[in-house]
Amino acid sequence: MPTWESLAERHMPQWYEDAKLGIMIHWGPYALAELAPGTGEPLQVIAEHWGRRGRYDAFARLFRQGLRDWDPAGILGEVAASGARYLVVSAKHHDGFALWPARTKNPRKRGWQVSRDAVGELGEGARALGLRFGLYYSAGLDWTFGGMPMSGPAGLAAAIPRSRSYAAYVDAQWRELISRYSPSILWNDVGSPAAQDLLALFSDFYDAVPDGVVNDRFGQPEAEESGADGLWVARAVRRLFAPRAMRLPARARAALPVLHADYRTVDAEDSLPDREGPWECVRSLGPTLSESHDETDDTLLPVSALVRLLCDVTARGGNLLLGVGPRADGSLGPLLSARLQGLGDWLKLNGEAIFGTRPWGDREGVTEDGIEVRFTSKGMTTYAILLGTPAGRTIVLPSLRLLPYAGLRVLGSIGYSTWFQEGKDVHIRLTEPLRESPAHVISITPQPRI
Repeated sequence: MPTWESLAERHMPQWYEDAKLGIMIHWGPYALAELAPGTGEPLQVIAEHWGRRGRYDAFARLFRQGLRDWDPAGILGEVAASGARYLVVSAKHHDGFALWPARTKNPRKRGWQVSRDAVGELGEGARALGLRFGLYYSAGLDWTFGGMPMSGPAGLAAAIPRSRSYAAYVDAQWRELISRYSPSILWNDVGSPAAQDLLALFSDFYDAVPDGVVNDRFGQPEAEESGADGLWVARAVRRLFAPRAMRLPARARAALPVLHADYRTVDAEDSLPDREGPWECVRSLGPTLSESHDETDDTLLPVSALVRLLCDVTARGGNLLLGVGPRADGSLGPLLSARLQGLGDWLKLNGEAIFGTRPWGDREGVTEDGIEVRFTSKGMTTYAILLGTPAGRTIVLPSLRLLPYAGLRVLGSIGYSTWFQEGKDVHIRLTEPLRESPAHVISITPQPRI
């Protein structure tokens, strides 16, 4: 019989630690919601329209109609162009709407799903492109089971379904998703019903997908902890939908106990951990995970920041999961597309320093001219990643001792470089200045002495 202790003895699958970059797609009827100017909060729009003369039901009807002409090849191509190694798709969000033709149907809202298998088509297309495929599922919130409208943490706490029938419904849908799609990742959100048997679910999942992984958001509430649950749920909802300034502190999430997880999730706004087991940094490209008509270059994370965030997360031993919200027709806006393409272009030249690497010691540094440096390693090679572009033809890496026969090259550069050791510092001379880039990678083989 499986136990929590036996699950804890599982080894982390190598593919996940090697992957480094994933994309999460949040898509559903909420993509049709007109966002209030300047707020960028689909949660407010959904709350306003939910149950009012069937307005949100109209969103669902229009979404289903538009799905008939949807071509998944477009967004799958953009995900692949980003260089991502895995894709996570929202099977069910807080509105309870299923993005696949579920056999386990919503008992509270008839026909609250699609007839076309959007989840399956995205999964099949992702795997054809060589990507791992995972599923997002909001088990902690389902507004078809009540809780709307919500006002503050207390309202959010009340929105968590606590009945055994809801626990059985969630468990059945998770099992259906596992049986139908064999996802490599179970990406749960906002906790799980207290009555759900997670030990049995996880055990059966690992039997079906031996190299599968589950995240740390399956925490189960206790009835007497409704206040703490409210804080946790408030943070989870605002993390997905609200501007960054409104998000709650990291300590709120600790309210729900988690008995098992293969990796932990960290919001990009929180302090990044220092290599304490497998972890994943979750970050939306914009202030929300749903496309906003108000999005501009100023409101979206620029390519330079994306690249540097990926380098920082990788050097600390984590993965980066970037959230994107397609339009109602399933396409990405040009601003989002440009950022995914820009990230992919950088990885084409420098991905060797990211994919399949591990942190190199506890090393971070700063060059002589003030550029921050991160370090990764793979095999006999160490990669020094400069989070900026040096001004001249000389780079000084402090407190680094190379072996006399070490080979050194700048990834993506057509010029030559030489180096010499001066005390504890390594001086690198380039034949020509480096072109402007969010980050530059210096490959050193064999690894320097620590």
